[in-house]
Amino acid sequence: MSLRAVLLITLKDEPASGYDVLKRFQKGLAHVWNASHQQIYRELERMYQAGLVERETVPQDGRPNRKVYRITCAGEAELKQWLETPLDPPTVRIPLYAKFFAWESWPVEARWQEMAKLRNQLAERLTTYQAIEQHWFSDPWSMPAEKRAPWHTLRLGQKLTQTWIEWIDEVTEQEEEQQ
Repeated sequence: MSLRAVLLITLKDEPASGYDVLKRFQKGLAHVWNASHQQIYRELERMYQAGLVERETVPQDGRPNRKVYRITCAGEAELKQWLETPLDPPTVRIPLYAKFFAWESWPVEARWQEMAKLRNQLAERLTTYQAIEQHWFSDPWSMPAEKRAPWHTLRLGQKLTQTWIEWIDEVTEQEEEQQ
């Protein structure tokens, strides 16, 4: 998935400044896509130069002018094309997998510290996903399908995260039994 497609999706329903887009990412898209504010601002500028969005400068008192972006017809067309084009399966590029191929060289203490740290991070992510679900999707079946669709991606994120946690627990348990 490209950042451009995500930004077009974000701007489809409502114009927004770069800051607004960043907040939308933090609130609703964090489980799908992560981007820094620099990446967002750079891509918005490229999209503006390409004619995919238009920009309105809104003066503010005591602060820099606010640039509000709105998707154009060309942006709508590019988004439509992206949505109609089937995606390739995601590429698995997880450095941890490579470390498993060097198991005998991977220092035992470093290995278990990394696994514990990863498990803790995943548990935090799962808690975040649960909070998002409670806040935004407390009754998903009462929502129209187009508003419920992001809930499905959230549920996938929850399931994948839970699977990772279970896998770490399994590896840890099996390897401790062998020692």
